[in-house]
Amino acid sequence: MVVLKVEPWNGTTADSPTTSDGPEGDKSHEMFGFQDLASDYYQVLRQKERPAWCRFVWGIVIIILLIFTGYMVYQLLADYLQYNSFVESSISWQKNLTLPAITICSTNPLNYTLLKDQLKTGNDTKLLEEFNHLMEEFVKSSTKPNGYMNISFEEFEDFNAFEHEFGSLVLRFGPHLYNMLFGEYDYVFRGIGYFVDYLDWSKYSQMTELGVCFELNDDGRLKQTVGGVKGGLVIDLDANVDHYLFTTTTKGFVVFIRDQDETIMLNRGGYVVSPGVENFIKLTATTHTRLGHPHGTCKNVPSQFGKYDHHYESVRECVQRQRMEAMVDMCHCIPWYLADRLFTLNKTDILDGYSEKIQAHQHARARARMKRQLENETENAENTENTENAETENLESGDTEIELGEESSTAEAPKTTEPPTTPWSWVTNQPLHKTNYVHLTCGFVEMYICDKKLEEAEMEGEIEFEPCPEPCEYHEWNVEIASTLFPPSEEYFDKFLRDQLYLPKTPTYDFIRENMARVHIYYDELKVNEKVQTKAYEPQNFVAEFGGTVDLFIGFSFFTIFQLIEISVAMCLTRLWQRRRKAKKTEESNSNSVIDNPSVI
Repeated sequence: MVVLKVEPWNGTTADSPTTSDGPEGDKSHEMFGFQDLASDYYQVLRQKERPAWCRFVWGIVIIILLIFTGYMVYQLLADYLQYNSFVESSISWQKNLTLPAITICSTNPLNYTLLKDQLKTGNDTKLLEEFNHLMEEFVKSSTKPNGYMNISFEEFEDFNAFEHEFGSLVLRFGPHLYNMLFGEYDYVFRGIGYFVDYLDWSKYSQMTELGVCFELNDDGRLKQTVGGVKGGLVIDLDANVDHYLFTTTTKGFVVFIRDQDETIMLNRGGYVVSPGVENFIKLTATTHTRLGHPHGTCKNVPSQFGKYDHHYESVRECVQRQRMEAMVDMCHCIPWYLADRLFTLNKTDILDGYSEKIQAHQHARARARMKRQLENETENAENTENTENAETENLESGDTEIELGEESSTAEAPKTTEPPTTPWSWVTNQPLHKTNYVHLTCGFVEMYICDKKLEEAEMEGEIEFEPCPEPCEYHEWNVEIASTLFPPSEEYFDKFLRDQLYLPKTPTYDFIRENMARVHIYYDELKVNEKVQTKAYEPQNFVAEFGGTVDLFIGFSFFTIFQLIEISVAMCLTRLWQRRRKAKKTEESNSNSVIDNPSVI
C-alpha cells in the first residue's frame, strides 16, 4: 500500500515537506515512500540488508520462474486459439416417438405400356423409335467403362417438341400414387397409418427425379408408442412390373428417410426395396447440435426448396441444389420437378432467375442459327452460280446437252419451331404447365440426356461442387435393413393374403411374388440419441487456468495487477511532484538573485 506523507508547505524551501526522521536522513525528501509498497519482488531485490549473493540468487530464480510462466501461458493461449471441441452423447427415453417423414418412389418413372399405346394410336411410330433409341443408348452407356453417350439434344428435337406440346411424359404416363398401393377403399396402412380413402393425393405427392413419389408424415402425426415391429408402420406396395421401361434395371421402390422439413428431388441417399420381399427398416433417432465457426463447421443456410421459411438446408439438399443449378447452366432448361416444386411454393423469383439465364442462351443460339443459315444460303448461292456457269460453258463447247429446268438447287431454309402457345388440355392439377415457365422446363428425354452429360462432365473434372456444411441443428436416423422372402410360401399366401388384399380380381401367388413388397418402418426402442458439440475451452476456463498457472509459479494475481497499477501511478505522481518542486526552486532562486543584485534591473 502506498504511504502518502504530506505536511503544510508555504512555498519556501525551508518549509518544504519532509518525512519523519529516520536512518535515511536527507534521502527522505520524497512524496511517496516506495519502501513501504507491499511488493515481494521489490523487497527481495531492493533490501540493502540482504547479502549481494542472496539477491543475485533470488534474481536468477525470479527470471527462471518468469520464463517458465511465460512458456506455460503461451501453451494455454495456443490451446485456446485452436478452438477445440468435444461431443457429449446422451440418451433420452420417450413415451412416444415421432416417425420420420418418408418418401417412396418407384424405380420405374413412367408406364411404358401406356406410352407405346398412345404413340401407336397417334401413328407416331417415328417418335416411338426415337424414344426407344434413346433408352437403348442409355443402357449401352451404363455398361461402358467411361459411361459416355454419343448422342445430343439435336437428335431428339421432334420428341422434345412433342413433350413441350402435349406435356411431360412423367406427368402423362407416370404411375398414380393409388396404383402404388395394394388394396381398394378398405385398405389401411397397418399399424399407425392413415386410411387410404381419406387421403388427399395432391398433398401426398412430390415430383422428383424418379417421377411422382409418395410422401408420408410431413405433418409429424405418425407417432410410435410401442417399441418393436408391431408398433411401427406397415405398407404394402405394388411395383406394376408389367409396365416397366425396358431400361429399368432395378425392380421395386426407393425409400427415403428424411426430416419433416427436408425435400427430396434427386435419387440420392435412398434404400432400395424389391418386390417379393418383406423389408424391415429399423430406425434409431439421433439429434445433432453443432457449433459454428471457429469451433465447428456447421452453417445455417436457408433452404430454397423447403416448405417452411425457417428450414435450413441439409447436406442432401445442398448437393441437390448444386447439381440442379449445374443442370440449368449446362442443359439450358429447368428440371421439370424443380420447376414444379418452386412454382408450388410460390418461389417464382428463383424461377425468374433461371429463366433469364435460359432465355439469354436461347437468344444466343437463335443468333448462331441465323448466322449459320445465312452462311449456308450464301454458300448454296455460290454453288448454284458455279453450276450454272459450268453448264453454260459445256453448252457452248457442245460437249454435252443439258436440259435446264426449274431452279431447285437452292437449299430450303431450316424450319424453326415456335414454342407452343396452347396450354396442355390434359393438365388438371399442375398449374405450372399453364404458365410461360413450361417452355423453359426439361422434358423426360432432355433430362435423360442432361443427366448423362452432367455425369460425363464430373468424370472429366469440368464441374466441381463445393463441400456442403451441416446445419447447426438437425435430426438423423440410423437405418438397419433386414429382408425375407414374401410371401414365404404358397400356403401362407392362400391362408393370409389371397382374401385380404382387396384387389379388383383375385391375385395369384406368382403375381404377388413378382409385384408386392411389404415394408415395415419402426423404432426398436423409443429413445433418442442426443449428440451435442461443446467447446473444450470456454473463456472462463481459460482465465481460471491462466490465473492458476501464473499464481502457482510467480504469485501473480489480479491483486498483483492492482499493485502494479498502484506503483505506476505513484511513480508518475512522484516524478510530477519532483519536477514541480524543481521548477519552484528555480523560480525562487532567480527571484532571490534579482533582489540581491539590483543592478540587474
